[in-house]
Amino acid sequence: GFWLIDPVGGGAADFRNLGGGKYMVYHVGKAEGMVAWLTSYRREIYRSTMGTINNGKRLIPLRFEEYSVSGERYRKKTTVYDYQAHKVRIELEKVGEPKSREEIEIPLGALYDDPVTVFYNLRFGVYGKVEPGMEFILRTLPSKRPEIIRIKVASREETESRRAAEKIKTGKDLLIQILIDREMWGRKKGELELWFNRDMIPISGVVKDIPFFGNVRGRLAGHGYSPIPLPEEVPNAVGKKSGGPAK
Repeated sequence: GFWLIDPVGGGAADFRNLGGGKYMVYHVGKAEGMVAWLTSYRREIYRSTMGTINNGKRLIPLRFEEYSVSGERYRKKTTVYDYQAHKVRIELEKVGEPKSREEIEIPLGALYDDPVTVFYNLRFGVYGKVEPGMEFILRTLPSKRPEIIRIKVASREETESRRAAEKIKTGKDLLIQILIDREMWGRKKGELELWFNRDMIPISGVVKDIPFFGNVRGRLAGHGYSPIPLPEEVPNAVGKKSGGPAK
């Protein structure tokens, strides 16, 4: 929600094993209520296909699809990581415009993370133990300049102070600030704060300074470990549903 409007929207994420050391995360967020009407029922969809290295201990991105649909307006960005050729291929598609393509060289030995793999690698302790005062600086896919994801875990003192100001305090054990130095949510840079519990499950958070909305706050509505039906399908170039997530 934002301002006095709640909810602005909702979303769901599904993490599934595709077999053969591959995994997929499918995340959909969509506007609801009055905001849905104002934004022509906007949907933001991410689908990340990932592989593993280090004997299955670290996720690496293989294919990252980003969809933004608002009425008849449609934007799709696909990033494919070809580690054998040491290249990343990016394709951008918009309604009424020709597709644009870009190719980026991957330096030998370099590892890039997308926001989805960062989220799960952080939770799984891939970058190190997540504890108060720690800071992690990770490389994400560069475009015209090097880009990073900076993750900062609040100190115990700051955590206690910020928790005291929260209306609901249960489960808010770690406060984590994430700065994404790439275009996200209509901004040139993404900034968010998340509260995690001791099991590294996100409880609530805020995405800051979204265009037209300001700070957008969210909370965990529920989670589980059983397969759940996905709430949306991936749209095609005219914004209609086409094909679901990977079988």
